[in-house]
Amino acid sequence: MNTNVEKTVNNSSSENQDAISKEPEANTDTIAYGLYNAEGKYIDNGSKLTAENNVVNVNVSIDHNLNERREYALIVLEDFKQESFNLENKKKATKKYLFTMNPNTSKNIGVKVPVNPNAQELTFLLTKKPNYKLKKMDPNKAAILGEVLSMRYPLDHNNKSNNLKETKPDDIIKDGLNKNLFITSDKQKLKSVMAEREGKALSFSVGNDTEKPLRYAIIALKDWKQTDVTESEKVLYTTVAASERQLFDFKLPHAKKDSNFQLIALPYPYQVSKDNYESQQAFCSFRTVVEPSNHP
Repeated sequence: MNTNVEKTVNNSSSENQDAISKEPEANTDTIAYGLYNAEGKYIDNGSKLTAENNVVNVNVSIDHNLNERREYALIVLEDFKQESFNLENKKKATKKYLFTMNPNTSKNIGVKVPVNPNAQELTFLLTKKPNYKLKKMDPNKAAILGEVLSMRYPLDHNNKSNNLKETKPDDIIKDGLNKNLFITSDKQKLKSVMAEREGKALSFSVGNDTEKPLRYAIIALKDWKQTDVTESEKVLYTTVAASERQLFDFKLPHAKKDSNFQLIALPYPYQVSKDNYESQQAFCSFRTVVEPSNHP
């Protein structure tokens, strides 16, 4: 099982580089989560999944070791595109499953995912408090809400996608602010955007703090349904050189009501393995609340 430790940041600054520069102190609250096959055997992150009759049949397990009642959302990506899935004993498919956990409880979710015969990777993402909208910077809340729990697996197919079409960044900067993913209103300072009107032109920064080039697949979610990252990209691929960050210009999507918006960067696309821990991760921006243009 994967274990997520919820942390506290003792910082009230509205400048995010201040908020992320201090090491958080961990408390005892944890979330354990993972995938099991139909026979109840745990599936290591990065291990191959096998489809039977083009369907992956698994159980998503979550141990909510927190003294609070909390809602979660489950979504599934096939090759980084959100796909419908079926819950156990339910005929109607869904693209997101919302469920509530009572304090210190566990849950097993039977999931059947139809997969394309040529698909190469399947990703399960769990979002905390999907309906909670944070409009003012609170580093502690922003960190907890911004973290998405990821479970990534290669599918047992022989196809490889090494020749991915990558998107050229609008700027490349070497300044040491190499956080993996960040939505910013200021390209130089990594200034957080907690709430903004639909259609607002912003930038997102994609960083690499390692000593080797790092490739990402980047997706965008609005209220946990996939939307375009840029006007021309549903999935944006890019490789960031060591100790650099790239900047991409984009616009916030249309919104009929206040909506949560988040970018997610998945490293090592189509190269996930159980031996490379970072390839199993999902790096996320802080959430931005997108307000409709007629918002009071």
